[in-house]
Amino acid sequence: MKRNILVIALAAFVLCLTSCQHDPITTDTELQMTPKVTTTADLIGTDWTANITLEDMFSTMTGTSLEDIQLPEDLETTMSFHINFDAEYAHITFSDNIEMWQMMEVEGEYTMTQIEQMDLAYVYDGNTQTGTLTAVGVDENGEAYNYELPFTYDVVNDDININFNFVAGEEEETTFTFPLVFHRDVE
Repeated sequence: MKRNILVIALAAFVLCLTSCQHDPITTDTELQMTPKVTTTADLIGTDWTANITLEDMFSTMTGTSLEDIQLPEDLETTMSFHINFDAEYAHITFSDNIEMWQMMEVEGEYTMTQIEQMDLAYVYDGNTQTGTLTAVGVDENGEAYNYELPFTYDVVNDDININFNFVAGEEEETTFTFPLVFHRDVE
């Protein structure tokens, strides 16, 4: 009798195990691979920040380090760029230690105007995880031109990557690329 009860209990236990439904286990890697930005609408209302150090900029431009240069002790060496997306524009703002200036010609006179914010229209393709920020600028002759700044969305890290190109020099122009990784601001 004891043997029959044990066999029946064991059979009931096995039947219970096979009839239970288990939720699949999701790993951290699988969670990271799910894109949070699949359409342009997913960018609306999001905020992102990228930081670049003076050391990174200097080494990109010169190929050397700042170690041998004596900088003022109170010099803020990290610069921040912020992007906020609304339904129409990506608004780029800068930390207090960044000054952006634009030279403009007005009736034959040149003036400098500080840029507090850049507003760029944007599009995003979730299939390729790429997008473009666009604005209309004015060249040195006063002619309008379209300015495009491509970006990519990193699905794994939930980051936006933009390569800013900076041209230096008058006769022999050299282009420097500063890769900026914008991390999502989480509150």
